[in-house]
Amino acid sequence: MVLEMMHSGDGAAGLGWVQEWIRPKFDELMTSLDLGVASAAAREKWESRSSFGNVLVYGDYDTDGISATVLAMEVFRHKAAQVRYFIPRRDTQGYGLNAEVLEDITSRGCNTLVVVDCGTNDSALLASLAARGMDIFVFDHHTVAEAPTFPTIVNPCFDGGDKARKLCATAVLWCWAWKEDIVSRDWLKYALDLVALATISDCMPLNSLNRCLVRQGMRLMRTNPRRGLGALLNRLGINRQQLSEEQLSMRVIPCLNAPGRISSADIAVRALLGMGNEDTVYECISDLVRANRRRQMISERIASEICEEGGEERCVMYSDSWPVGVLSGVASRICSQRRSPVVLAAPVGDKIRGTLRVPVGGNAVGILSTISGLLDAWGGHRYAAGFSVLNENWEEVERTLEKLLSEVGVQEEVVPAINLSPAQISLQDWRAVTELGPFGNDNPCPRFYYASSPGDRVEPLGRDGKHSAVRVDNVKLLAFNAASDLQDTSGVKGWIYHPRLDYWKNEEQVQFILDAVVI
Repeated sequence: MVLEMMHSGDGAAGLGWVQEWIRPKFDELMTSLDLGVASAAAREKWESRSSFGNVLVYGDYDTDGISATVLAMEVFRHKAAQVRYFIPRRDTQGYGLNAEVLEDITSRGCNTLVVVDCGTNDSALLASLAARGMDIFVFDHHTVAEAPTFPTIVNPCFDGGDKARKLCATAVLWCWAWKEDIVSRDWLKYALDLVALATISDCMPLNSLNRCLVRQGMRLMRTNPRRGLGALLNRLGINRQQLSEEQLSMRVIPCLNAPGRISSADIAVRALLGMGNEDTVYECISDLVRANRRRQMISERIASEICEEGGEERCVMYSDSWPVGVLSGVASRICSQRRSPVVLAAPVGDKIRGTLRVPVGGNAVGILSTISGLLDAWGGHRYAAGFSVLNENWEEVERTLEKLLSEVGVQEEVVPAINLSPAQISLQDWRAVTELGPFGNDNPCPRFYYASSPGDRVEPLGRDGKHSAVRVDNVKLLAFNAASDLQDTSGVKGWIYHPRLDYWKNEEQVQFILDAVVI
């Protein structure tokens, strides 16, 4: 890690953009938004029917897919006799459109198919369904392998504008409904909570438009959350009026993701739909929380197994006892801790599915592209990718990946930080800084650096012995799950931290969270 310090007095010229950044003009952003030519084709399809009859929404099992599924159901209820949904199981049916499953569920009575968060690369399959007289809509945001030939695949990553290419699938659907006047805009404003959840979950860049969508969606969650989401916030002990993007990403979204990782995502869909009476909703929320605890336990078990079996010496690890759904989270944690690439894989039927994570300096998609001839399917992003391979090819893939990953050149990560004591940051100061939020990808929360001194001391925090607090300049930096790492501070040169707003007995205060130690 390389620390890049900026002094608190540093200034910048030409700050005319600041006001626009703090309060972007939503209407202007939406007017200029270009979703691609399929947007108009989908609108014409919508306007051509007074009713779409029996509608099936086919989604995905992560929070973006779940949120898009719920939003699609709510939008198409305006023009449908019945709306139902289907989300494939990660462990048995895989990601995306499963032709066999789709044939089965559409044969039971389906006039209209709405595909969300997948489907871009399935033009031939969609055309075969449309030839039977089925109306089809697709709203997606994944990278396009080749130009879609099916006319109503709304995916800005093919021919949309720059802002539109940075939308998650839920936001693509929401923006389409807004721009094309599909349903009442007043009604759509009450669905922005789904857009905010999905945008944060998929780590989409928080540029001007996404920041607008997330900010308004979070405001809705704080003031008038949908029933299931409000119940989840209560169950997690989160004061909804002070809800932050950090709480969403660290506590709420993992609960929504968990069912799809270890079994079926149906629980999460039902929770966001708020189906049933109050008792049914709270039972559903309890199931979500239990699923997340189970996911955490399984993840901890896998991480412990890897450590105990000497996995530190290998880049590629496999076990037939690992549930595929939790491997991405475990791989991300191991990659972050080791700062080296890692593949975790497990069997699913006659195939093996793997997840690849690489640190700064690596290129996950580039690595998989070099062995694409051995793979059944693959895709992803620069630092995270997934693949599947037939059982008979696994040994060669494992051997080749081990060699390729051992040769990855890891770069030092540059951590920009402002050189300032936490004692100089007041509650009022930090409130002002939060106006630059919500923070996330491409709009990171500011981090600060303070040099160590002989007076710094480490104190226990909490009752379980896992946490510590570092007192610097008479202010506590909270170090969660770091008690064992802070036993010896003799080589510490300084502390990197960030502030956050906290509420104790309904009183607002600023806390300081330790992010890293400079040695």
